[in-house]
Amino acid sequence: MKKILLSLFIVFISFSCSFKNYSDNENLNDSDQSDHAEDSDEPDESEDSDDSDQSDDSDDSDDSDQSDQSDESDNDSGDTGNTGDSGDTGDSGDTGDSGDTGDSGNTGNSGNTGDTGNTGNTGEGLFVRIIAANLTSGNGQDYDLGHGIRMLNALKPDIVLVQEMNYKSNSDANYKEFSQAILGTDYYAVESGVNIPNGIISKWPITSNGYWNDPTLTDRELMWGIIDIPGPIDIFAVSVHLHTSPSSDQVTASLVIVDEVKKHKNANPGQFYYVVGGDFNGTSSVSSNGFGKDGTFYVSSPHPADDNGNVNTNANRNSQYDFVLGDNTMHGFQIPVVYKSNVNYSATTYTNGLVFDTRTFSQSELDEYFPDALTSDSGASSMQHMAVVKDYFID
Repeated sequence: MKKILLSLFIVFISFSCSFKNYSDNENLNDSDQSDHAEDSDEPDESEDSDDSDQSDDSDDSDDSDQSDQSDESDNDSGDTGNTGDSGDTGDSGDTGDSGDTGDSGNTGNSGNTGDTGNTGNTGEGLFVRIIAANLTSGNGQDYDLGHGIRMLNALKPDIVLVQEMNYKSNSDANYKEFSQAILGTDYYAVESGVNIPNGIISKWPITSNGYWNDPTLTDRELMWGIIDIPGPIDIFAVSVHLHTSPSSDQVTASLVIVDEVKKHKNANPGQFYYVVGGDFNGTSSVSSNGFGKDGTFYVSSPHPADDNGNVNTNANRNSQYDFVLGDNTMHGFQIPVVYKSNVNYSATTYTNGLVFDTRTFSQSELDEYFPDALTSDSGASSMQHMAVVKDYFID
């Protein structure tokens, strides 16, 4: 019996040991699996972290893009570039006392301004082309035959200071027709009651005009007009046809203008740019003793010239008679005169301004740069002088 019990005890002990080994092995396997699972979780956390970072980056990028787009949208909705104010041209201001203005005669109305075809500068500022024109032809000292009108139309002016401004019967309708043919507007001012009147035609309204007495002449006066250009400062323009001889008469008349302009400028500081132009019948007044006295107008050379460098403006091209002069401020705005080709991208440039003589061009050149003008226009019978062109950019 004791042997049997001993045998059972030995079997029980063996079984217990086997069970314990099995349990330990199972625990070891579970521990290994747990360790492997923890090792496997570490790269998963890294991937989650990368995904999270990428998600954050993507959000930041989206926010940045949206912010940039918002900024761009704000910029787009803003000002697309100041093109200058072409609307209300402002008050031309009190013109003060410009002396004995007399009766300047007819003034055109503010009808359709049309299109002068002048592209000018599209940036901030105002392009202004001013021409002095004693371009009558034929026996009547008028513009009826069309030579002068063709040339002025070809030159694309904004303001023309006209001498001998006779056209047909000199009626209001005639002068409007004259201005329309050149500028496409009805804006004009002209002396009345004289044989060869001075006048002004303009792209912009002429709000006031008059004349000062030329003590050396009886058939014309010293005509002026205020031109309401876009912006707060207007142009005070004087259109003249001075006496031929003696040359001292030219100086005398120029000093009348200088005195009146100085008074007007003192009465209206900073309100006007001043320009005088026309047929001076010589150079005596273009000096410090004439228009340049007290620095009233800029009179120094160089002056406009043709393609050959000739500054002379009479019909025979041997005397310098015609000028456009600005005050010092206006002179500071002067730029080269440029005419663009209507065939290609070329241009012809005149650094100091242009003396326009159609005889210096072939007809094909005129057709390309100055359409409507004919080579024969400047040589027409009894043609007075050549046109003088200056360009300004007022900024």
